[in-house]
Amino acid sequence: AILAVVACLSSSITASAQAVPTAAQTLHVSAFGGLTGTYTGIAGGRNLGITAGVDLGIRPVFAFYPSLELRGTYPIATGSIDSQRNILGGINLARSYGRLHPYGDLLFGRGQINYGAGRVTPDRTAYYIQSFSNVLSPGLGLDLDLSDHLAVKFDAQLQRYSSPVTTSGHLYAKPLTLGVTYRFGFNHRPRRDR
Repeated sequence: AILAVVACLSSSITASAQAVPTAAQTLHVSAFGGLTGTYTGIAGGRNLGITAGVDLGIRPVFAFYPSLELRGTYPIATGSIDSQRNILGGINLARSYGRLHPYGDLLFGRGQINYGAGRVTPDRTAYYIQSFSNVLSPGLGLDLDLSDHLAVKFDAQLQRYSSPVTTSGHLYAKPLTLGVTYRFGFNHRPRRDR
């Protein structure tokens, strides 16, 4: 009798597990990387850097695709004024229109500014070679699908750093990234044709 009850329970559990659609994914993972040109916000400074990151998304909510994002930028051509590097995390919210996936994100993290040969504070009481700061970074972007797994990425951020060498105590950097996004095969974002 016990074996019969166990057999009935296991067959009902198996049947209910198979009733769940296999296409329903709870997590979506993608990675991206690209070249970033940054207007640093100090005396016309510019950098060329590499940006890489990962997004961990969940099921769509009212046709929006929310995800948690982690990214970092490292300068490879620093220019003569200053160079900036950072690591940021936050939220990303996207929509799908066929092959186009526009998104907005809000990121927060830590950054470092290297001032080249050094810069004097506005009151001329200190001389800085580098400084560290929290970074707030709202942004917009667009992924353009080339296939189910691969997309071209266009990304723009506005990053607020604290800096002791500016009169306001802050600077606003403008990084622009051109790169690629790879969506892992088991969880690509479904297309919506309009």
